[in-house]
Amino acid sequence: MDNFLKIYHRSFVLFSALWLICPKFSSLLIIWLCLLTIYGAIKKQLVFKPNIILFAMMALFGIYLLSLFIHDAPLSNLKFLENKLSLLILPLIFSFYPAKQNEVIQLFRAHITGCIVLILIAFYHSYQCSMEFGESLRCFSTTNFSQIHHPSYFSAFLLFSSVLLILDKRNRIVPHQTSRIVLFVATLLVQWNLGSLAGFLIITLLVLSLPLLISMFEGGIKKVILSYSILTILGISFVFTSKEIKADFSNALSFVENYFEKPKEFIQSRTYPLQGNETRLILWDVSTKICLEYPLGVGLGNLDFYMQKELLAVGHGQLATRKNNPHNQFIQVTAELGLIGLILFGFIIIYLLVIALKQKRLILFSLALSFTVFCLFESMMQRQSGIIFFCFWFSVLSRLDKKNSFIL
Repeated sequence: MDNFLKIYHRSFVLFSALWLICPKFSSLLIIWLCLLTIYGAIKKQLVFKPNIILFAMMALFGIYLLSLFIHDAPLSNLKFLENKLSLLILPLIFSFYPAKQNEVIQLFRAHITGCIVLILIAFYHSYQCSMEFGESLRCFSTTNFSQIHHPSYFSAFLLFSSVLLILDKRNRIVPHQTSRIVLFVATLLVQWNLGSLAGFLIITLLVLSLPLLISMFEGGIKKVILSYSILTILGISFVFTSKEIKADFSNALSFVENYFEKPKEFIQSRTYPLQGNETRLILWDVSTKICLEYPLGVGLGNLDFYMQKELLAVGHGQLATRKNNPHNQFIQVTAELGLIGLILFGFIIIYLLVIALKQKRLILFSLALSFTVFCLFESMMQRQSGIIFFCFWFSVLSRLDKKNSFIL
């Protein structure tokens, strides 16, 4: 019995690192976790005890499934449902508890280790790029730097690692303080290479909120707040020395102002090649129109067709051929599943934030806040990188005992 629980726990630890490094094998790793869970349930080593969050994520998958029938989707759309399977399988796996809860610290260590390996691989790829093309700055940024995962997802992984290291005030995740600081600085500064505006916004929000929450929850740890705040602010200062990032922020603000002044004229006046912020505003505009026209949604897998139709109608045929998603998960869910899907999706986020604050779980709060902000700028649940990462860690953190609430 003890041997099974050791294998069970070590398998989850390995999964939390390996799927980051080798995402192509994530399905096989999840299948292994499923088999372990089934065996543990049969042998009565695991007890079925789902919670609200686990139920809600599984219900969201159920709505995706129902949308295929409601909208009479073709069989080819089943491939889109397959991409959502982690919404069902991971919460279901975590609905089975061992009699004695496993130590989650090792899961945190494994995630940080996976991120460090990803960073090393990213620099190796960038080095190869610079040797081949000689464009060192471009090779060490965005998609050239992050070739395994999309930069926004890599940014989310690193932010979670940074938060784990910040809140490791008991030295449990990384016992050596100097090593912890080095890892924290590394995971923070690599955000510069990724260039995710959402990532920088989240860093700013966490800098403003975490010290305040720590003071409210714990008190008497001014040195901890001061030291980590200084490190974070130094990191952000370093990030904003980049002319490219400053230009991105400036362009984004300018485009937003122009859009709100005359939305229709702004959309029609855009010329190619489009900048990323222009593209987002156009996609948000046309996908919002779809949400308003179809309050019950258009169904899973059908949104591409409707977006292409709308883009052609506003004179952006070139953009229509790219088959972009809305780059906003809230709009994506609403367009596909309608108001019911949006309500359930919003409930998951709000509930996580509420219980995180109520139970003083700063790691869960930081993850939920990060997810919310990323979802404003990316369709984070449209790729396996996003679905697996957030479903896995929301499932882990939602089932922890309250006695460990502050650190976890």
